[in-house]
Amino acid sequence: MKIEVSKLKSHPLNDRIYSGNMDIDDLVENIKKVGLLEPLVVIPGNISGNYLVLSGNRRLKCLKHLEISHANVRVINVEKSEIPLMIVSYNRTRVKKPSCILKEILILEKSYRIGRGSREFQKRFVNVGKKVKGDTREIVGEKIGISTGQVSKLKYIYNIKPELFDRIDDGELTINQAYIICERHKNQEDAKKVNKIKGRKNLHSQQVTILNKSSEVMDEIPNNFISAIITSPVFYLKRRYSNNENELGNEKSSEDYIKRLCNHMDECYRVLSKDGVMFLHLDDTYDENGSLQNIPHRVIIEMMKRRKWILRNTIINKKSNPLPSSVKNRLSSSYDFIFMLVKSRNYSFNHIRVKSTSSNKSITPPFHRGNNTGVSPYISDGKKNIQDFLDEVNLDIIVSSVANQIRTKKRFGLLHPCPFPEKLRKVLLGLVLPPNNSDKITGKKRSDFRLLDPFCGLSELLLEGYENGISVYGYDVNSNFTKSVIKEFRKLGASL
Repeated sequence: MKIEVSKLKSHPLNDRIYSGNMDIDDLVENIKKVGLLEPLVVIPGNISGNYLVLSGNRRLKCLKHLEISHANVRVINVEKSEIPLMIVSYNRTRVKKPSCILKEILILEKSYRIGRGSREFQKRFVNVGKKVKGDTREIVGEKIGISTGQVSKLKYIYNIKPELFDRIDDGELTINQAYIICERHKNQEDAKKVNKIKGRKNLHSQQVTILNKSSEVMDEIPNNFISAIITSPVFYLKRRYSNNENELGNEKSSEDYIKRLCNHMDECYRVLSKDGVMFLHLDDTYDENGSLQNIPHRVIIEMMKRRKWILRNTIINKKSNPLPSSVKNRLSSSYDFIFMLVKSRNYSFNHIRVKSTSSNKSITPPFHRGNNTGVSPYISDGKKNIQDFLDEVNLDIIVSSVANQIRTKKRFGLLHPCPFPEKLRKVLLGLVLPPNNSDKITGKKRSDFRLLDPFCGLSELLLEGYENGISVYGYDVNSNFTKSVIKEFRKLGASL
């Protein structure tokens, strides 16, 4: 039957779900050429003679745009409870923005949870012969035409960071990328909960010292006492590790962050021995104008102004699996910096052996490979130093991947927002750790070696150092981290 277009109105639920997904330019041109091929599906409205459109809202918008006076419609009678399910069903084949799909999911879940398994509508609109009892996600996903995994991810994003949907709709982020961001955000929030982990938060024994306090003042450690420092401080405005607004990395300006971090570095200088080495891991941050602030190098410059640090290397750490990014107006960030600092030219340092994963010849001298041992002589023969660009171009490599947070949770019962990458910490520890027979060569014993991490977090670095027979010292302001690490030391036999 034909109805005056002026008496047709989009159903309010259609507007609520698809208001941001109603482009009609192509459809207008198509209707101009061939007319309206399919009738609109409508139900009687609240006002006599008026109708609400369930299927064909874009076509209705086109008819009004073209000032067409009448349209063919098919009037149906449905129960009020069935309307949401019918609207979603009629729009199943449309190309929709993720935010529209989310709205469909929420509406369908609400409907299917009421009287599931018995309503006649479900028998008609779910596959014939299939029982609707079971996983709501599966039923909803089938109805919309997406996988149960996508249903879960869209809901997870909605519950954790719903503001990301604007970026997903604009193509700046994929659903998977937004999901990863939300996972990391949730992990960070969980780690900040006070007393989430039970147990002792401080440990001071002969070989292990873990303290729940800031390393800005390390009165427990004498001057020139520490053999080596390996640490990755909180990066500026990257992550939060507690609910303390005064936390390092949460400063109002990069200048304040640099000054405050350098207070910690002043203490590191005091406690580091004259023949000790420090490796400082830092990353940069973009400001509100999209400009890198060059924070890592500004920190080093300020450190050298304050104390007589000697910068021996600026190492580029290339991440093999950086955080996904869909930024379109610059390159994706995939590296950060490790600075090697000492107090004098007379310091302890190891040439290390790094396994080669290939027998391919190097493009730089020496051109041979240690095929018999699986070790590249380019790094470790005592005549050639490891390069300060830790990449795999020549397969004389250290490639650092972002740490596996799931594995970290299995070990500590807690997710750390940014664990120290495994390969990176092993290489840095290898550069400073004395050989087992060091007492025969230098007169020093490995048991006399002392390693400090002033921002230890869930420090697998210190645990590995302890397993190698050295004394370890760690500081962290998050008691959940120190409690978890102390439990691990206890498993390894550390005295409490």
